[in-house]
Amino acid sequence: MKFEASDKVYLDERRQLSEKYGPRELWSVIDHWPLYAGIANIGRFMAIADAFRSTLDAPGNVAEFGSWRGANIMFLAKLLHVYDPNGCKTVHCFESFEGLESFTDEDGSAESSRGTYQGSYEELADLINLYRLQDDIVIHKGLIQETLPQVLSKKSPLTFSFIYCDTDLYEPTKVILELMHSRLATGGLFAFDQWNNESWPGEGLAVNEFFEQFGESYDMQSVRNARQPTLIMKKVR
Repeated sequence: MKFEASDKVYLDERRQLSEKYGPRELWSVIDHWPLYAGIANIGRFMAIADAFRSTLDAPGNVAEFGSWRGANIMFLAKLLHVYDPNGCKTVHCFESFEGLESFTDEDGSAESSRGTYQGSYEELADLINLYRLQDDIVIHKGLIQETLPQVLSKKSPLTFSFIYCDTDLYEPTKVILELMHSRLATGGLFAFDQWNNESWPGEGLAVNEFFEQFGESYDMQSVRNARQPTLIMKKVR
């Protein structure tokens, strides 16, 4: 896989520096984050911010599917405060906090990652409280295949302008696209974290199947200068 060798070298050297200098106090690292963050990580969040900013004029809320520990969901909520501090958009977080578990044959060898990417609901809730984002973020805890239909049935008027998909797997991605296609406003977009990734074939397969049916409604866009997101699908009609 591309970048695998260079990533291994970087992670090994990072580990050596940690052993050399010892652990750093958490908030000191946060306040000086460019000192410690890798270029790929910074590039990813810059790409997400660029995509997000392009949807500010589109009506509707924000959603992320597959939030793991919550870094991106917090980033999106904070971006709203930067770019639209007086707006009424809400950020919806769909996450089981139990790790990856909804594997199908379409996911291939990715099943070896079963149980990975477990997050902490309590830690995320505490950080939401710390930054006073309780009115900005709504967490829907559970399997996406179960929580998303429930949320949409109870809140039928919900519309979205920005949807970030990081589920990695076929089944949840398929459900998201089927249910959220009609909820995404024109000018809004889907962003995918693992499209065209051979290690996670399910997400890309679900996207490609969807595009065969609804492709005329979307403009597929590559993301420059960042490894992720791997695909932007902007709704044009």
